[in-house]
Amino acid sequence: MTAVTSRPRPRSAPARPAPRRSPLRIVRPDERVRTVGAIGTLVAAFFFVVLFALAGLHAVVVQTQAEIDTINADIVALEEARDAAIARRAWFGSPVGLAEAALAAGLVSAPEVVMLTHVAPGQLDPPATPDPFGPGPDPSTVGGAAG
Repeated sequence: MTAVTSRPRPRSAPARPAPRRSPLRIVRPDERVRTVGAIGTLVAAFFFVVLFALAGLHAVVVQTQAEIDTINADIVALEEARDAAIARRAWFGSPVGLAEAALAAGLVSAPEVVMLTHVAPGQLDPPATPDPFGPGPDPSTVGGAAG
C-alpha cells in the first residue's frame, strides 16, 4: 500500500505593491542646515561663560586678599602700639622714669636723702597728735552734753 498524500495547493499570494520611493531632490547649498556654525556658537558661548566665571572668581580672590592685607596691616599697627605701651610702662617703672613722672606731677624732691630702717613693733613712741584719719570724738560728749 502506498499512501498518497495530497499536498494542499499553494494559494496565490496577493500581489504586493512595490515599495514607494521617496522622491529625491537636490539640496542647494543655501538650504543646508549649518550645524558647524551652531556648534561653533555653542562652544564660543560656553568658553565665554567659563571665562566670565573665572573672572568673577579672580575678583573674589583679589577682594579677599585685599581684606586680608588690611587686617594684617591692622595687626602690625596694634603690635607696634603694644610694644610702645610695654616700653612706656617699663620706662615709668625705672628709677629715672619714676623721678621724671613725679616731677611732672608736681612733687618736689627731698632736700636730703633719708635712710629708712626697720623698727621692731612696740619700739616706736606714741604719736604726739591724735590720728587725723581715725574715728572722731564721741558725738554724745561734744558740746558739754553728758548723757
